[in-house]
Amino acid sequence: MSAKSALVCGAFLVAGWMAACGSSGTPAALAGGDAGGDGSIAGSGGVCSSADITACGTQKCDPALGCVQCSADADCTGADKFCILGECQACRTNADCGVSAPACFPSDHRCHASCAGDSGVSCATQGGGDAPIPICDATTGACVGCLTATDCPASAPICEATTQQCGQCATNTDCPASSPICFLGDFRCVQCTTNSQCPSGQTCNGDQRCVVACTSDTQCNAPTPKCNTTAQTCVECLANPDCASVTDAPICDTNRDRCVQCVSNTDCNTDAGTPICDNARCVECKEDKDCPGPNPKCSGGRCE
Repeated sequence: MSAKSALVCGAFLVAGWMAACGSSGTPAALAGGDAGGDGSIAGSGGVCSSADITACGTQKCDPALGCVQCSADADCTGADKFCILGECQACRTNADCGVSAPACFPSDHRCHASCAGDSGVSCATQGGGDAPIPICDATTGACVGCLTATDCPASAPICEATTQQCGQCATNTDCPASSPICFLGDFRCVQCTTNSQCPSGQTCNGDQRCVVACTSDTQCNAPTPKCNTTAQTCVECLANPDCASVTDAPICDTNRDRCVQCVSNTDCNTDAGTPICDNARCVECKEDKDCPGPNPKCSGGRCE
């Protein structure tokens, strides 16, 4: 679920860790790998811990979410001034939106036209990708993925109350013993989010699995041929040249050690009509304001 909004901080008090909170008391991190306001990756899931704050480079380390863009509202500037699950966003509630776009959609924390009423927008045309929002919440006017658990499939049975998206879990108690940690970046059950959750001699890799630690590239194999000697984990890449042979993913996201299409807008081709980096993909738009032409609505990264 690229996802993406805040849980109450009390729900984060699971298995000895707690997500950082923004100034409003809501957790300051979702990311699941979503792009921030400038297209940079936030909530990427890159493994880090409070004992290794340098693991995220210029980003923040949240032990529950990995490397994130922000840990509090104070880290955010400009129009995207609210830190929600590690990403700087435009709105937290409808109170942060204006008259022309009064509904704050919890799936992307952007202000949209309301779906409520006879003249409301059709939710069938909104969202897309891994965060479908086909249901209109008549109370808020927001298009959402679910209102209750009955709207969710068996593979993602939890309707997360604040993002209003279906997921595998909301807390660790929703997860099986084989994958006991609920990763709050996309509400998915994983083996680990920090190295301390793995057995001795193992580390938590970028896929959030406990694997045998490495000390050199010779101990690694494709598709993770490089050894991040700091994390002692076999990874896909450490620098852009490592991604040269990866189709449509020439950039190494060094926060996640993965080959991606982009990590910022500057990696995208304006001439190709996809100038914005969103969730590691170059797209035409992220929100309606990116569509000034005859197709004024942004849906699934395209102006329609």
